[in-house]
Amino acid sequence: MSDRDQINRRDFIVTTAGVAGSASALAGATLTTAEAQTSPPAGFDAQEPFAKNWAKPLREVVQVDPIVAAPELANEAVKERHRIYCHLLMKLMVRFWNGNKRGPLGSYPRRVKQMEAVQPVQPTQRYRGDMIENPDRLRINWDRYVGHNIACVAVDGNGEIIDFDFNHNDFFRSSAEHAESRMVRRLFSLTDIFDSWKTGERIGDKSRAVSLQNVTLYTSLESCAQCSGVMSLGGVKQVVYLQNDFTAYMIGNIMFNLANPVSGLPGAPKPIPASAVGLQQFQVLNDANLAFVKDIQDAKARNDSTRAFFISPDKTVVDFDPSITSFLCTDAARDIFEAGGKQLDAMALKFPNEKHPDERDVLTNQECLEEARSFFKYADLEGYRGSPHKL
Repeated sequence: MSDRDQINRRDFIVTTAGVAGSASALAGATLTTAEAQTSPPAGFDAQEPFAKNWAKPLREVVQVDPIVAAPELANEAVKERHRIYCHLLMKLMVRFWNGNKRGPLGSYPRRVKQMEAVQPVQPTQRYRGDMIENPDRLRINWDRYVGHNIACVAVDGNGEIIDFDFNHNDFFRSSAEHAESRMVRRLFSLTDIFDSWKTGERIGDKSRAVSLQNVTLYTSLESCAQCSGVMSLGGVKQVVYLQNDFTAYMIGNIMFNLANPVSGLPGAPKPIPASAVGLQQFQVLNDANLAFVKDIQDAKARNDSTRAFFISPDKTVVDFDPSITSFLCTDAARDIFEAGGKQLDAMALKFPNEKHPDERDVLTNQECLEEARSFFKYADLEGYRGSPHKL
């Protein structure tokens, strides 16, 4: 071995040792930083649920067992009760369906069933907005897209329906007009009117609407961060959702797990997927949405306009939008909601005389079903994607 080889070898060993030492020191520093973060920062460490979940991986923080959160769901009669309102919500969705997200004119390859029956002489198709079967000449039947096909229904502790509302983002040109947010604002606008709704116990000298701990919201889509926050601040008891929103990163579950209960009120609504109450359409909707995303992304990759979401009248715009709000315009989505809505009229209850909780003013399941059917008749006649109101 030459002297040059020996020097190079020696230099290599020294250099390697130095690098290894630096790496060890860096690893030690990293470990020290990691060890320092095993406890939440000051102030946050006093928030018990937050501190308890601090070191857990995300997959655990998002986990909520519906039966643990709402033990009454182990009761089949209670699940049947929830399904009544789920089917009502689906029927309302179909009644006020509007898929004209990019306007009534053009081509929507995935909305063949929503085309106007009689097409005027024009170079493009026209699509229906208001899908009512028997239009009332005294009502305005818009084909304008006023908001996404996302809705919710509020039910009080006795089983009586308070109201319903839809997303109105486009109408108000605001991203804050989500269905659940609008609903909570609506509930608070009812503060001092005299009614029998069991929204919650009064808190001292405050109005009843300060507390909504007996209110259940049924929403067609898993709530986003905005709506979860509004419902949390409003003290809503629980939210039952008909479909996952995979872009909402399970924020409702996270808030429920990290929130501090306040004066016996839930720190955040109990998040209950409709699958936990036995609603078959929950998984069907999720599967259809995933299939839509996969297919439309493939169509975009192949530049296959026959599978696009929308094509402008002049053919210059071909929209391959894979968002869930686009899915909720399609025939595939509407067919699922329509099937679920029809079950409201065909339901044969297994527990017609059961009530939960078993208290004097609480409706039986049969009375809940009659309430739901009656409410739809009201909404069909008087409502337009929500009861007439300004809030």
